[in-house]
Amino acid sequence: KEFTKKKRNYGYQRQRAQCSRQSSMRNDPDDDELHAGRDPSAGTESRGEFHASVVTLDVQRASTDIKRFVEARLEKDFNLVKHTTPQAFTTNTGVNDDLDGTKSKKAVYFTVPNRDVPRGITIDPDKMKERSPYELECEVVQSLAKWKRLMLDRLGCDVGEGIYCDSISIRKGYKGDVTHSIVADQWDFEVRINEEDRTAETLKQYVTKVWKIVTDCEDYILEKYPDILLEGHPTATSRLPKKLTFITSEELHEMFPTLGVHERETAAVKWFGAIFIIGMGWPMADGTPAEEVRSPGYDDWRLNGDIIVEHPLTQYRHELMSTGIRVNSESLRAQLAHRGMSEQAELPFMKAVLEDRLPFCFGGGIGISRLLMLLLRTCHIGEVQCGVWHDGHYKQAAAAGIDLIPDRIVDV
Repeated sequence: KEFTKKKRNYGYQRQRAQCSRQSSMRNDPDDDELHAGRDPSAGTESRGEFHASVVTLDVQRASTDIKRFVEARLEKDFNLVKHTTPQAFTTNTGVNDDLDGTKSKKAVYFTVPNRDVPRGITIDPDKMKERSPYELECEVVQSLAKWKRLMLDRLGCDVGEGIYCDSISIRKGYKGDVTHSIVADQWDFEVRINEEDRTAETLKQYVTKVWKIVTDCEDYILEKYPDILLEGHPTATSRLPKKLTFITSEELHEMFPTLGVHERETAAVKWFGAIFIIGMGWPMADGTPAEEVRSPGYDDWRLNGDIIVEHPLTQYRHELMSTGIRVNSESLRAQLAHRGMSEQAELPFMKAVLEDRLPFCFGGGIGISRLLMLLLRTCHIGEVQCGVWHDGHYKQAAAAGIDLIPDRIVDV
């Protein structure tokens, strides 16, 4: 134990660096110092010496322990079964998540030729141009929000039963920063409910159970890996609150009317510690934009929301989970009309919802790397997942004492 402790301390010393409070730590995608190529420590207040929370192998060991803990509790507390995870869908079915519906956030598309090609070094180029009648147009998964609902029906899940997947998706429209990557990994889960359970009270009950898993996991991992907490470091006494504060997007807007969306969420988590914002998608009552633009096809915008906490290192909003009670025919029709997407009502998935052929359910996604980043006290998502980063991002991260997991040989 003493040898391991010395080894860990050596890891801390080796990766020690100054880290800023509002620049290299900032994760606002519209004000990302690392991404923009500016000096991440210029003109900012020092946050104190940054230490890697644990050495490289211990990061992986602790990550595995967190994943096992959360999955065991999802199975026990929510009566879920782990299901195999799709990596791609065929296009034009309405099953894939189109995120905010903008062109920049569209899924990665590819074609599956579905034809025999002779093996060998020399291939007739004309043969390659021939199209197969079995060719498929496909897209990479962005989330499993709608697909899981189909599975609840296919598997014949009873009320109170469900599934979860550890999904990994590619979101090419994301701008890389300390909490955003084009790689989105999450525990995607879905539970069947009764129609009469489509209420805010049901939403709160399920979200509270998720929060209990998160706080119990923090207790577990800090007991098993005490060196995550460095004596004397500003984050050493930081703990997640045991109680989650529920607040509507309207209430949040009224509390901080002059602040932008991310700024008011940051102000709220500094005040409450951890919040769940209810109601993501509809504009505010005064006509100002929605707290967040959401796809119209899966969550009911009046019965959904996000868990957001303050990250102890970045001191900024840190989203852990997006979740909600799923649309019924009435809410789907209204949301499609609001977004000017009524033509999507003809897609197979949307028609199934509008014709009341799919089960009522609650579901969401818990960010795996986001949770690891929070509990292991890392200040960049690239310390706990292998993303794809620009060379300049690698260099500026290294200068700030942040050791990103590389996808290639990187000269920093």
